[in-house]
Amino acid sequence: MNDNKSVDRILRILELISKNPNGITLSQISRELGIPKSTAFDFLQALYKADAVYYKDEVSKRYVIGSKIYAIGQAYQKNSSLITICKPIVKNLGNKYGNLLIVTKRVDNNIVYVHKYENDESKIATFEIGGSISFLHSNSIGKCYLAFDKYFQNYKPNELELVTPYTIVHKEELEGNLDVARQKGYAEDFKEEDVNYKSLSFPIYNFESRCCGALTYKAPIDFDFSEELINDLVKASKIISTKLGYKKSGGK
Repeated sequence: MNDNKSVDRILRILELISKNPNGITLSQISRELGIPKSTAFDFLQALYKADAVYYKDEVSKRYVIGSKIYAIGQAYQKNSSLITICKPIVKNLGNKYGNLLIVTKRVDNNIVYVHKYENDESKIATFEIGGSISFLHSNSIGKCYLAFDKYFQNYKPNELELVTPYTIVHKEELEGNLDVARQKGYAEDFKEEDVNYKSLSFPIYNFESRCCGALTYKAPIDFDFSEELINDLVKASKIISTKLGYKKSGGK
């Protein structure tokens, strides 16, 4: 078998398993990825022996991510310049304003959670680091990438799923919303993904002048997004971008 094809299949298997915290069976993996059951089994056995996956349930043989992948993820967090740079900045904002701070980055066409901070009084986070957002159109994180990441400049979904009664489901309205985000310099979400929360997301740029991440502030619906908070978030995203080597050009 072609080595590149094998690596691609292994990565797809690991990604699928990571999205199923309650475990996933061999049959489900084979069906969802379109991989022959025997081939998937061989890959899973190799991953199992390497502690990359393990059985959450010995009876049903449901696979979950193992300690080896967790260790690799921890090493990534330790060595990632984006996370290293963001941590103290995000912590300061969290201690000052409370609620939840989130840092994400794009991995291929997925938007992945790479860091979060919330103080002891906040209990907002409902996701795991390494997980990805479900939709692009129904939250400020996804809309931030749609507005500022050139990777999504030709984004044309077949339909926009209704997540809450406030979700934007018309493409023309979404485009207008993204235009407003570009004018303001950040994206907003008001009860569009969860009727109890709202959020703001600010683009982070790298040395290639490319949007490589987003800084997000999420709070209960009755929390006041003060001018001071917004200014601090703008400043924070700019500091992070500068530390990543971004140099603002005259036309940007």
